[in-house]
Amino acid sequence: MEFSIYPFKRYGKFRLYVRFLDPFDNEVIRSTSISYEYDATEKEKKEAKEQAEKRGKQIMQEYFDEYDHTNREPDKNPRLSNFLKEDFWPNKEISCAESTVTRYKSNLKNFLRICKDRPMDAYKRIDMERYKQTRLKEGIEKTTANIEMRSIKVAFNWAYKYDLTDNNPFKGQDFMFDVKKTKRAFTKEEVNKLLEVTKDESFGLPIRLAYYTGMRQGEIRLLTWNYVYLDENSHLHIPEDISKTGSARKVPLVGKAYEVVKKMEQKLEAKKKRLPAVYKDRPQDETFLLQKDRGWGSYSARTVQERFRKYMREADLPEELTFHCLRHSFATHVLSNNGDLYAVSKIMGHSTTMVTQQFYDHTSGLNFRDTMEMI
Repeated sequence: MEFSIYPFKRYGKFRLYVRFLDPFDNEVIRSTSISYEYDATEKEKKEAKEQAEKRGKQIMQEYFDEYDHTNREPDKNPRLSNFLKEDFWPNKEISCAESTVTRYKSNLKNFLRICKDRPMDAYKRIDMERYKQTRLKEGIEKTTANIEMRSIKVAFNWAYKYDLTDNNPFKGQDFMFDVKKTKRAFTKEEVNKLLEVTKDESFGLPIRLAYYTGMRQGEIRLLTWNYVYLDENSHLHIPEDISKTGSARKVPLVGKAYEVVKKMEQKLEAKKKRLPAVYKDRPQDETFLLQKDRGWGSYSARTVQERFRKYMREADLPEELTFHCLRHSFATHVLSNNGDLYAVSKIMGHSTTMVTQQFYDHTSGLNFRDTMEMI
């Protein structure tokens, strides 16, 4: 591997840099951290160059070693622990909230403890059943078991999708507990109070978007403008890397939801005019739909919750209602108005309509009154 050492005037000295080509013939330049004074003797210059050459070889070797690791062909059928460490965690740490990654790690750690560390193709459907029964004996609730098993299923789905394993033992497996739990939704009166309190607030826009579309908080926070389509077929594309389920979906933009996104667009344009230096080198496609009031970037989940709680207190609404309840309210209110169950399921990103029915059957059941009156 060829390289060259050259001096560059910097901070009152000549600093020595190494230059070499990567595997695609792109030039790479790195500082060797070796330098000499402007008035250095020829001997001092020669000694510095020799040190820089040694350091340059080391830098280049480290670069190629790192390149080989990050660009390696993933191992087929790796052990579960290796797959998690090498592929799954790095992906989730950049695409999911920190709290989500922490939960995934805890759940997969339990799975490894109970079902042991094996090549991924060696796991069978019975392993999930053994996991479920063991965790129940350890005293967890059925709802918690469901959440844990979904995390495990996400990991195996991810490995299967990217051809790391030919065997996905949990695909289509109905291992979840049937937990009948009605999710708390805002009443129409409560929603109206919250919308009234936030009508002149910039943070009222993500609150409205959550209620009008059923989107999750993380999806609203992390969506960028390259996934926003404001044309005759206006919609938001929720990519798999920010979707909780790991599956992409489309959310139609009509009526009030469309108006909210247009206001967010206008807000961004006004901010770009106000802060041109901040957005000078940032394409709009890479800009977050939900912008911080100051600077550039997305809000943290904690900030969203804190802002939301502030407005909830102002509206004098129950503490049990969270930002996520706006998502439940979308489904509950649409189904109460004779909305289509299949459409609601698709918009919310549920894997099947059975998931939607599990939580909102009480709502759709109210609409059967008209049928009873036909007798």
